[in-house]
Amino acid sequence: MSPRSIIPAVFTAALVGLCWGCGPAATEEEEDIPEFVPPPDVCNTKEEALTNPACELKLGQVQRELIGSLGDLDWYVVQLPAGLTDRSLLHVNAAYTTPATAVNLSINVLRTDGTSIMSAKDVHGQAAPKPLDMILPFKESSTKLLVLVSDVAAGGRQHFDARSPYTLLVEVVQNPDANEPNDTTPTSIPLAAEGVALKGSQTGYVATANDVDLFSFDVPAGRKVTHLQITAPKLFPPPAYRLAYTLKDPSGGPVSEGWLLTEFNGVDLATARITNGGKYTLQIQGYHGGANDTVETVPGDLRQQYKVDVLVLPEADSYEPNDTMQTARAVPLSAPGNTANITARIGHVPDPDWYGIDLAPTTRPTVLYYKVSPTSNGGRFTTLPGKIDRMVRVFTPVTQGATEAERQNACRTNRSVCPRKDNDDDETRATVDAYCGLSPPRCMIASREETPKFTGLRNFEGAVPVPAHASTMRLYLLVQDDGSNWADDLDYQLKVEWRADPDEESRAQTVVRTLAGDTGGTFPVPPSGAAFELTGNLSYGHGYTRNLDPTDAQGVRGPNDYDVFTTDTDRYELRLPTGLSGDRTWELQWEVDHAGAGGPPYDVVLEIEFCVGTGCTVVARSIGYKGGNLGAWHSAGVQGAAFQPVYSRSTLSDRTQVTALAWGCFCLESRFVQSGKFFLTVTAVDRTSYANAQYRVRTAYTDYPKPYNGGMCPVPCNFTR
Repeated sequence: MSPRSIIPAVFTAALVGLCWGCGPAATEEEEDIPEFVPPPDVCNTKEEALTNPACELKLGQVQRELIGSLGDLDWYVVQLPAGLTDRSLLHVNAAYTTPATAVNLSINVLRTDGTSIMSAKDVHGQAAPKPLDMILPFKESSTKLLVLVSDVAAGGRQHFDARSPYTLLVEVVQNPDANEPNDTTPTSIPLAAEGVALKGSQTGYVATANDVDLFSFDVPAGRKVTHLQITAPKLFPPPAYRLAYTLKDPSGGPVSEGWLLTEFNGVDLATARITNGGKYTLQIQGYHGGANDTVETVPGDLRQQYKVDVLVLPEADSYEPNDTMQTARAVPLSAPGNTANITARIGHVPDPDWYGIDLAPTTRPTVLYYKVSPTSNGGRFTTLPGKIDRMVRVFTPVTQGATEAERQNACRTNRSVCPRKDNDDDETRATVDAYCGLSPPRCMIASREETPKFTGLRNFEGAVPVPAHASTMRLYLLVQDDGSNWADDLDYQLKVEWRADPDEESRAQTVVRTLAGDTGGTFPVPPSGAAFELTGNLSYGHGYTRNLDPTDAQGVRGPNDYDVFTTDTDRYELRLPTGLSGDRTWELQWEVDHAGAGGPPYDVVLEIEFCVGTGCTVVARSIGYKGGNLGAWHSAGVQGAAFQPVYSRSTLSDRTQVTALAWGCFCLESRFVQSGKFFLTVTAVDRTSYANAQYRVRTAYTDYPKPYNGGMCPVPCNFTR
């Protein structure tokens, strides 16, 4: 190859930024060049490159040549100028601009004694070729270097391309990073006062292969929140690395680290940490990530400038430090009716907020209500990037056992120490077990987890039953981000209310009532009055779901929420008068009071247990409101067009009322009547709030059969069919 094919070019700052994923930019001269005609093949040895002027590369000019035969080696010599400094960079770019070539390009830059100073390979196989881009700090003025270009004998086979040339560029440029060299001596980030905060910033580049940039800043003594953010715009094509950082404390220990998940996005790495004075060091560098993370050399990029912002703030959460169960902030409540309102924030990483709710002795059963609400107050720094997944959890301490190991075991295995929900899943079970294994062990009895559909933490409330206790009882409440890797520095409001529960005081045993008789004058509505009413208040637990879908943000129940105490239930034994016989119609109506303008806080389902014989073999059935025309137990074979409503629902000014209608043929079979009793359990479903609201179940018996619109209930009664 003589003379070599050299294409003059003027390289602007954009061309200086040649990168992985793009070859040298075409100039106007290149665009007008006719089809490449290869010259005779020369410069095949090191000796020839050093003696033949045709093998000399001109700095800043693009060379085009072929790997035109098996084993073809192209040797070049390049003369570096005088006057190089610590910020001088040697930039070498080689590429195939064609979309396909058999050549696996290799480039090696050597001293004249044969010592390699940098090299790169593109073993692309059947894929498209990738450019090779190398940037190296080099301050040895007037040095002569050799450049060797060849094919990589991938898999033991050599390749050539007699048609498509590669391009080669060698140039000397200045490092755009004014802080270099700062690989070993950190660049200072001065912090200036701005109100109660200290602020400072710096910029830099990961410009060269395996470049490491060090910065330092001084934090005043005392507990401070230090927010660190590293940003850079999105580039296309992206840099050949992903940016990563490590923040180290004055002793050199890592405080925080982070990295980009993909190089195709702009850079936004941030954290907020508790600092306690002294000089902190920030290390910024690139890494490959993924399958390429084992590659030793991380190339640089001359295009991507990043910015570092440091913000030092005073602690704004008056309840800090409360990051552990042992340092939980005490919240004393001296009597039922007391309320505590707490304003706190997730202000740094990690920031679990622990509260110890201390309930004074009481001889009565009560309920502890809690609610976490977000606010827009605070926010002194930008919300940290990443998934926002806050949670609130409630724990009881584990004290059974002489040693911690015994207490941990009791927490995992003894359900009287740490009760479990019967239908919990494997993930929840593992979470409860993990808390049992901590020191000290703790039993998780409730959990609320953030989910995108429940905006404003709408599912972050609950109520748990509290038994009578002779000494102060402590429950722990934890508010945090899941994983403790996120913060927003915004206030949240935690409300804790200790509620009396007089309804539960009367339910130490099943409530026994006599089912009253009715002449049937108001059928299907049972008569009003105390003799016909069962009343109560379902005060705790999230309740079952019947018509609401927690996965679609309906009600107060999130899809990943957990409660040991699923719902408050009220059980009644209803006795029938002695000597009563035959089938009887069962009149039934229930209603739930409204909680202000929000309607009823829950609906109810009635779980019925009919008894057969004196031994009371139970025949169970559950009923609850369902709208529309429905089939009844007696309508088998009847066409759907003939169906009628089984229930009616009325929304009154202060309550919602449901009545069992005649078409349902609600009845007590003679075999159940003869047993003399049956049981009724009132259960909350579709809870929308934890407001106190009373329910009333009106019930009575009358003669059977009764007519419905268009017919008469069949004989005999078979309601449980």
